Amino acid sequence: MKNLIILSVIILLSHNLFSQKSERIGIIDMEYILSQMDEYKLANEQLDEKMSNWKDEIELRSKYILKLKDSLDLEKPLLTKELIEDRLSEIEFEQKSLKNYTEKRFGVNGDWVVQELLLIKPIQDQVLNVVQKIAKQRKFDKIFDQSADAIVLYSEKKYDISELVLSSLLRDKKISELNLEFDDDKLNSEKEEKKKLLEEKKAEKEKDFKSRRELILKQREEKRKAYQKKRDSLLNSRKKQKN
Repeated sequence: MKNLIILSVIILLSHNLFSQKSERIGIIDMEYILSQMDEYKLANEQLDEKMSNWKDEIELRSKYILKLKDSLDLEKPLLTKELIEDRLSEIEFEQKSLKNYTEKRFGVNGDWVVQELLLIKPIQDQVLNVVQKIAKQRKFDKIFDQSADAIVLYSEKKYDISELVLSSLLRDKKISELNLEFDDDKLNSEKEEKKKLLEEKKAEKEKDFKSRRELILKQREEKRKAYQKKRDSLLNSRKKQKN
């Protein structure tokens, strides 16, 4: 009985050792793979361009608010209480508008998150699909990403399959391009249509901004004229009282 137990333990240990030895491990560097992909570079450029435009808009609005504040500080001694309150209300409105815009663009669930998902995640998913395909074909048990949170302190070069993943992506891309070779006219037409839509949206945005700006300037001019009228009336009254 004792010998049987010892034999069972030896068999169990041997099985575990065999399982450990047979496990196949692979390593990839996701950051390196993505950096070599033209699609990823283009997506990053598009995202950077959008974020740059949003930052420019924020800067423009911030400067406008600062200008309103400076103007109020300079003219405050000459303004009536009512006009001062109007100016303060306008500044408060612009500040709230700026805060909402900043939150909408760069908040936790802002447009930059949505754009990142739309532009970059599909490319990451494409890489992951190729990794899974290679894992099944080459019978890998585990594949770690050394550029992510996985703790990989050291690995031999032979375990790194990043170049293999890149080669597979390139091959899939060439096949895809070959399949689309006879559909160039349709693709070009879609590109032109997309470009036209983008230009229309850009023009509409510029028109909206211009209209909004003109409205603000018009309101400010009306307030200035009203103030000037009151001021002239006040000065005339004082002159009459002196005479």
